[in-house]
Amino acid sequence: MDDQPPPEFRIHQTAQENLSHDNPPQRSFDEEMKEDVTKDCPGWNNPDVKKTYVIPPTFPDIPVNRDNKGERTEKYFYDILTEFGEKTKQPMIVVHSCEFKELVQCFEKGTNFAKSYWLKGEHDFVIIHRTCGVIFFQVKAALKTAGAYTKAVQQINKDQDSLTAAMKHLSLKKDREKIEEEMRKYPGFAVMPNCSRQLAGNRTGCFKEDCKTADAFDKWWKANIVRRGNPEFSQKMYELMVIRFAAPLMTSCLQSVVLDNTYKRLIKLTKDQLSIMMGDCPQQYIKGPAGSGKTWLLMEKAKQLARIKPNEGILIMCFNRPLSMYLAKEFHQFPNVSVKTFVSLLLGIKGGMTSLNGLSEDEKKKLVFDCVKKLPQVTNSKYKYEHVFVDEGQDMFGIWIDLVDLLHMDSDDDRRYKWVFFDNNQNVQIMGPKTNITRKMVNSAKEMNRIVRNTLNIFECSKKYLSPTLGAEIGHGVTGRQVKWVDSMSGCTLSQCLQQGTEIVRKEVSDLQRDRVTMSNIVVLTCDTKVSEKVCQDLSEGSPCIQTQDAEEAVESPNHAAVTVDSLRRFKGLERQVVILLDPPFNDQLNMELNYVGMSRCFCLLIIVTSKEKRKVYEEFTFEC
Repeated sequence: MDDQPPPEFRIHQTAQENLSHDNPPQRSFDEEMKEDVTKDCPGWNNPDVKKTYVIPPTFPDIPVNRDNKGERTEKYFYDILTEFGEKTKQPMIVVHSCEFKELVQCFEKGTNFAKSYWLKGEHDFVIIHRTCGVIFFQVKAALKTAGAYTKAVQQINKDQDSLTAAMKHLSLKKDREKIEEEMRKYPGFAVMPNCSRQLAGNRTGCFKEDCKTADAFDKWWKANIVRRGNPEFSQKMYELMVIRFAAPLMTSCLQSVVLDNTYKRLIKLTKDQLSIMMGDCPQQYIKGPAGSGKTWLLMEKAKQLARIKPNEGILIMCFNRPLSMYLAKEFHQFPNVSVKTFVSLLLGIKGGMTSLNGLSEDEKKKLVFDCVKKLPQVTNSKYKYEHVFVDEGQDMFGIWIDLVDLLHMDSDDDRRYKWVFFDNNQNVQIMGPKTNITRKMVNSAKEMNRIVRNTLNIFECSKKYLSPTLGAEIGHGVTGRQVKWVDSMSGCTLSQCLQQGTEIVRKEVSDLQRDRVTMSNIVVLTCDTKVSEKVCQDLSEGSPCIQTQDAEEAVESPNHAAVTVDSLRRFKGLERQVVILLDPPFNDQLNMELNYVGMSRCFCLLIIVTSKEKRKVYEEFTFEC
């Protein structure tokens, strides 16, 4: 190149001079666009910020019941790019599915006659990297290269031609040849995640082995992208490319905005899809995995009854104390509704006991038997209800269903409701095999096997802990945020692991706080209460200090500036926008169900803090029926 300044210094803005009628003009179109990008991606134009922004911040919805192999392959690569960028702190903006339409002029040889035509298409992925320039990726789902690779290369050529045409329109006529030379420095690659490199032969691209994991893609990136780094890619050219590719598609990348939008969509989908089940069936068993909306349906039906039958007693019984406190708060305006835990009912009927601590499994079952025997003789009307709703039926024990029948005042002359909800995929109370749900209950139960409370990404992470016999499937196409794995725990002892894990949690919470996520929307779940108590103490004493509360405090007297920290078992039945699983029991065969419980507590963003070894155990796990 000659001594002239590189093309970016001769391109002043992407469109009109200014957006104001004032004289002199107040600011250019580019300045307006940069300000909009800054609102949604804070720090994007700061050379010192090493961060990846992905636009859109969640992958577009994938409609259910549709052949979507191409979309899922693009989603796979979207997830790889996201994890790679976050893990290696790449200073880049990733733009997915960007349409283009450029007017191209071709001069016939030996003449000044220009033929014009519109170049139209779609960039699968465009990366605007602060040091590596612009990189195009075209993704193909094919298993073999054959025609798919050729088509991808043709599309990449169109990608590059469209960028060249756009830059020519913004440059001086005498500089257009240099513009074309400059734009050709930016590479493009075919991405074929389902095709092995062996089948690809000598073709250049990113194949199955190259994008199997974020670490594998990192190796490919260093071999194919870093060595191509463009030293002439200045700050001004970087901003110009962001305005061209990212600004028109810009939506907020702030976690708080993304999570709130996802949460609102899931709540609406729950209502839209489950309202049909509010029908007038007085007595039924209802089964479904976590995330299918069982608790939501129970609450809505009970509220409906409480309004139209204010003089009739309604009992809502569940197993978990924090869940019972949440339900009691939801029904505080209905004096005819009583919310009790299974254990509190047993203690009330039996009398003379304050807890079940120290009782063996057989002794607990005998207690239920004694209560069933005693209840018909109890004259106190507080143990008689016209309507009974049971949640978490799988966690009850003994002949609990007989107790429910006795609590319910059935009548042939009036419609009285008895709805029993259970999840036949889990049983988290520590009492041995699942003998508390009978075959008759399972066979007669109405199924709720469509997941509506979790995003597609969370469901795909947790579904390996679901029995295939359930036939559970996602009930919508909301992909949501990618599940984030932080697999850097490596301590030799339990205390070292816990200390490492707590500091990782502190960093993740601090990052979320910087992204304006409300702290009370975050929960950290551990394997047991002793660990959660230790994590609470360490988070509050370290720097920066993280305020904490347990599940009961979060319900009874919530502190919106505090993160909830509790055990997987105690948080069962509750939900949060953000769930951080701290060292989940991936390698504990006796507690595999807790992994499913923990993951399914999450609406929008799931963060898993573990070691590389335990992550591998998760990846290799297969559910055995």
